[in-house]
Amino acid sequence: MSCKVMILIGLILISSMLFSAEKYAVLITGDYADDRGNFDGSWAKANNITGDDPRAFEEFWHDTFLMWEMLLDKGYSDNNIYVLFADGQDFQPQWILDGERYVVPGIEPMTDYAATRENFEMVFNGLAYGNQQEDIPQLQDDDFLTIWTFVPIILPKFKCNIKIFDTNTENIETILAFLESI
Repeated sequence: MSCKVMILIGLILISSMLFSAEKYAVLITGDYADDRGNFDGSWAKANNITGDDPRAFEEFWHDTFLMWEMLLDKGYSDNNIYVLFADGQDFQPQWILDGERYVVPGIEPMTDYAATRENFEMVFNGLAYGNQQEDIPQLQDDDFLTIWTFVPIILPKFKCNIKIFDTNTENIETILAFLESI
């Protein structure tokens, strides 16, 4: 009798793993670090780096890279993480002054799209309705979506779980308005 119970428990566990929710993330970094010398509150200012120092431009790449890396460590598939970064290119290794730490391993770039309004809408419309051309699946009711730009806000009214991280209230309002429309 206990053998049958163990087999039943095993089958239940296996089926729950096969049909569990997917985890998706959208990481949005609109530009490189401020090149106008306005570094108040930034990593560059905290480390006595001025606008003339090339490391001042790395700051946003570091943040984006670390979030991407953490999501991978937490079990997100790289295929389910959509990165919209600056002009659409990973920060180039020859310009990363902190060594190999912030260089994407392998040959695939981390950045999927340039951080434009059109790409933002394309990714979120894809997640809302599916986009076969861009290979973006439609989210299901039990899927989990993390949206990161740079203060957590939880939006319980959506069918899927969404967190938005951003310090700019205007950006949050724009994101919320768009998400309300889809």
